[in-house]
Amino acid sequence: MTMDNEMVGDFEELPERPRVDIPEADQALLEQAARAIGAVRVEVVDGEGYVNLHFADDIVVYSWNPLKFSGDALDLAVRLRLEIFIHEQDTSAMAPNHQLADEFHGDDAGAATRRAITRVASKI
Repeated sequence: MTMDNEMVGDFEELPERPRVDIPEADQALLEQAARAIGAVRVEVVDGEGYVNLHFADDIVVYSWNPLKFSGDALDLAVRLRLEIFIHEQDTSAMAPNHQLADEFHGDDAGAATRRAITRVASKI
């Protein structure tokens, strides 16, 4: 007799999550953008595709990557008061000091917008 919530049969193990390493150029962008919002240390989480930010007041922000996560990119844009211009084929992000970053959309307008935000933040 089996119960309704009992699992019966052979089960394969779930496949391991693939490693997601951050390319060196992107890691540099992330570190510079993090410093623009006051992070004093950027900890790369090996194989996960994100970083942890450490601030002087002992606050830690975990799993941060504005190149990958739209919420992180929006937070970065708001904190730095960036102006975002989304056009038909490209996105431009401009900092208050008039630094500018343009990214063509290609196949992914969202990824281009996140990259434009991160690039201009890294210049502040």
